[in-house]
Amino acid sequence: MEPADSAAAEEFARGLPDHPFTFGPRCILLRGLGRAWIHRSVDRPSAAVVVAPWLEAEPAAFGSDAETIWSLLKEIPGWTCVNLDSETAPDLAKVIERELRTSTRLSADVYYVLDRPPIPHTHPAVRRLTEDDLELVEAAPEPLRPVAYLSTLSALTGGVVAGGIVDARLVASISMSVSSEEYADLGGHTLEPWRNQGMASAAGYLVALELRARGLTPVWSTGEDNVRSQRVASKLGFREFGRETYVVVPALQAAGGFHPP
Repeated sequence: MEPADSAAAEEFARGLPDHPFTFGPRCILLRGLGRAWIHRSVDRPSAAVVVAPWLEAEPAAFGSDAETIWSLLKEIPGWTCVNLDSETAPDLAKVIERELRTSTRLSADVYYVLDRPPIPHTHPAVRRLTEDDLELVEAAPEPLRPVAYLSTLSALTGGVVAGGIVDARLVASISMSVSSEEYADLGGHTLEPWRNQGMASAAGYLVALELRARGLTPVWSTGEDNVRSQRVASKLGFREFGRETYVVVPALQAAGGFHPP
């Protein structure tokens, strides 16, 4: 099965609610950046899987029937885990274990929202980044570059990016990635030597402050095991909104992803 064409993917995206769990895949498809595999009709699909190009190993699945979701996943290369609602996840895990004859594990994906002004944090090396910082950002390691835009320049001009700069190098960054009419997602990374210095909190504060000024509710999501990320969210004033679930397949992680037969 081939992914849906752009018109079908856009139609499916417009049917997704503007909600902390779903605005991300919705934005990805509406920007023409992701791919969608859709079962049956686009306006009333029984299942769908959405893949972001920067997260091909972690697609998002929609639908309540695990067998139907599997019928799509088995056509998609590269995935190692699947993000979906917590009610369907255990059933999908059983199907994957049966079909691939391997073990799985369930891991929570924790969503936070910021429905109040962010708690201020500053750092002397952290500031907002603009189009004048294009070369700086493009020279940085890939985890520090913003995603979900057609180019780094469009992220710097149309999005919101903040970072820590040491010796003329970007060493930490937080940026707005996907967004909708109501929500905007924050994501980022700090290089190992500069962690635990408050750069992520300072950069996150600048981004969240601007998002709130634009009338958007900032959203932060992270795995249940990522204590460092959860700590930053708490320091900024985010509150837990809810949880989705990852069905993780360790054998696929070791093999570099699923390969359709």
